[in-house]
Amino acid sequence: MNELNNPYSPPRASVDDASAAETGLYIDGGRVVSAGNGSEWIGTAWSMFKQSPGTWIGMFLIFMIIWMLICILPIVSMFSMIAFPLFMGGFMIACDNQRKTGSLNFGDLFSGFQQKGGPLALLGLLNMALMFVIILPFIVIGIIGGVAAGAAGAFSGPNTFLMFTLIGLGIIIMATAMCLGYAAIYYAPALVALNDVPPIDAMKSSFKACLRNWRAGLIYFLLILLLGILACIPLGLGLLILAPVLYASIYTSYRDIFIQE
Repeated sequence: MNELNNPYSPPRASVDDASAAETGLYIDGGRVVSAGNGSEWIGTAWSMFKQSPGTWIGMFLIFMIIWMLICILPIVSMFSMIAFPLFMGGFMIACDNQRKTGSLNFGDLFSGFQQKGGPLALLGLLNMALMFVIILPFIVIGIIGGVAAGAAGAFSGPNTFLMFTLIGLGIIIMATAMCLGYAAIYYAPALVALNDVPPIDAMKSSFKACLRNWRAGLIYFLLILLLGILACIPLGLGLLILAPVLYASIYTSYRDIFIQE
């Protein structure tokens, strides 16, 4: 009997094909999306929040409590930048599971520690090193320039305006450099946690995707800024809703840019 016509033969579809159909096809380096997609990221994230609002708010509050404790404790605070990708990886896994099952699991907040602890911790170390490299030159230049200016008496007279102009220019350059550094970490936890992308490659892909989709990112940022202002009006209570939506929107934008449905 021909195997193709044998009703007792095992299915020929591979497990990989079924998995790809469920999760989508990963696009290395991401793709360029239209500017209007920036608003769709927020709309889709809002729909995810509405499915389990109580769980989303609870996860955010627990995360904030743990994060504040990490930042307050003298020694532990040194590891805050390492812990952040671990929590963000947990949020991304939680979002992915919610998309697949339709429900949000509170325990997924810590799934980044359990499932991808090593790679996500390495991602945190790389991010910390990157920020150090970005900030250190400006600190050194500021110290040297301040000492030299003080020795030359530049803190008085017409040189004062020039001094503050240079300081302002330095702040702008440093802020721009930090934004570029932030672009390298923005999608990296999702890529590591959900696609097993190595940390360095994840940072490269995140940076490339953010630059290529700056138009959609600009629309997204402006809308988040507006929503943030509105959320602060009722004693800041709106942030309990906006913050979870913001975390979910990282996932929805990641799916839009990196996953082919």
